[in-house]
Amino acid sequence: MAVTIAELKELMLQIGMDKGLVAEIAPDSPLATQGVDSVDCPAFAVALEGKYNLTISDSDSLKLKTLNDFIAFVERAA
Repeated sequence: MAVTIAELKELMLQIGMDKGLVAEIAPDSPLATQGVDSVDCPAFAVALEGKYNLTISDSDSLKLKTLNDFIAFVERAA
């Protein structure tokens, strides 16, 4: 399953993340260093699980730092 940066950013907007923040997120930099906080990141992971019908384990969640990491995870899980 192909997933795009645009799809992930749209999902971030759907969970209520700031539009300006989402627009500036670089896909290869850790989300935590780009202003994504400890509330937004878990909410994003839950939304991702729902959209792509998958489960992100606690151990996997620790490895998902960038949007590119999330894309790779979804593509492997599909």
